[in-house]
Amino acid sequence: MLKIDNILLTPELYIVSTPIGNLKDITIRALSTLKNCDIIACEDTRVTRKLLSSYEIKSKNLISVHEYSSQQKLIFLIDKIKKGKSIALVSDAGTPIISDPGIKLVILAINNGIKITPIPGPSAVTASLVGSGLTSDKFLFVGFLPNKKNQRINELNKYKKVDFLLIFYESAKRIKKTIIDMFSVFGNRRCVIARELTKYYETFYRGDLNKFKKIKKNLKGEITIIISSAVNGKNKSDISDDEIEKIILFAKKKLSTKDLSELLSIIYKQPKKFFYTKLIKSIR
Repeated sequence: MLKIDNILLTPELYIVSTPIGNLKDITIRALSTLKNCDIIACEDTRVTRKLLSSYEIKSKNLISVHEYSSQQKLIFLIDKIKKGKSIALVSDAGTPIISDPGIKLVILAINNGIKITPIPGPSAVTASLVGSGLTSDKFLFVGFLPNKKNQRINELNKYKKVDFLLIFYESAKRIKKTIIDMFSVFGNRRCVIARELTKYYETFYRGDLNKFKKIKKNLKGEITIIISSAVNGKNKSDISDDEIEKIILFAKKKLSTKDLSELLSIIYKQPKKFFYTKLIKSIR
């Protein structure tokens, strides 16, 4: 078992990232903070206690802080810090504050002049992004979409022309409806669905929105959706093979492969070599 040193923490609010699935995905600094803090403010005490138990961290004062926590409870925690106690804020999984109710406590702490110290670590956003295979120079994390269809459509329309990868969290129960709505708003873009990240059944489904809206089986577990970026309503670099086939059929009698590559390069603002390679493969 990993030995965690005893240290004295100063009275402040520590934002501690915890595993998103695999309990081994936690930093030594995070474990040290959890072991040595006076209070752990957590979303669900049962989930946090399981993590602590796996690293033999015992006898901790756990206080639940969730979406429905009262202002009085938050003030109580702030008063504890003012009186010299150190508090670690954790969520059920990943980095607190990101699509997480802990933001209320952080804002209150800042307004009271309390120091905030982030302890970085796992996040489903970055894990899904690096595993997606989609161009990721720029990305926008949207989080969870509204439950109601009309509100969901309105929210998606805000990002229709955004030239970033779009990253969403979604529940398994709503994934089909959400994909259909995404297709109706964005058209057919490249899409990656990441399921059960870092867990035994971790899976990356790669394709496009048109493909995924036809899926009949129910996906289970925690889901992240990554959608390719848009430029003038088109994917920046993810021109599909079907599109290339149509372009070839239309232009092959008038343009050489070299000239067609140059034309596509101008339209999609990508290197000629990228399209030349795709065209050669399609012709074969």
